[in-house]
Amino acid sequence: MVDPIHFTKFDRTVIELEEMALFSLLVAGKNALTTAKGLDRLLQRSHIGMKEFQPFASLRAFDQTLIMAMLYSSGIGCYKSKSIGVHQLVNSGLDLRTCTADDLEKIHGIGLKTSRMFILHSRRNAEVACLDVHILRYMADRNYDVPKTTPSNKNKYLEIQDQFL
Repeated sequence: MVDPIHFTKFDRTVIELEEMALFSLLVAGKNALTTAKGLDRLLQRSHIGMKEFQPFASLRAFDQTLIMAMLYSSGIGCYKSKSIGVHQLVNSGLDLRTCTADDLEKIHGIGLKTSRMFILHSRRNAEVACLDVHILRYMADRNYDVPKTTPSNKNKYLEIQDQFL
């Protein structure tokens, strides 16, 4: 199970990276502990009958409609929208050790902040910033001209990320 309290880990296995990627997609706007428990329930249901557990492989066995039902029954909110992203992610073929933020952002529901959160917490020496309200407030307190919420405009996000780094 993903541990949102001790989230940063640079030597994850492929299975742990897949769980982390799913968690990163599902947690956006949600409580981290609740999401981790819901993801654990989802993964337990998805791999019944499989000899070897692999998160992406077990979920690839289901179409988006079944994933949506599984998210709902696992207590994952926004299950309709998140089922699109989960289905795309597990079928993406991404190498989670080397994919770029741009690669991750092609997945429905993974934006600028989520892609960078995944990279920041899974790769040593990552040169990205996960710009949340706390970092933006920190920067504003130091007289940077930044918005109060995470910008959705990529150019603006990258400009602020560069200033922060």
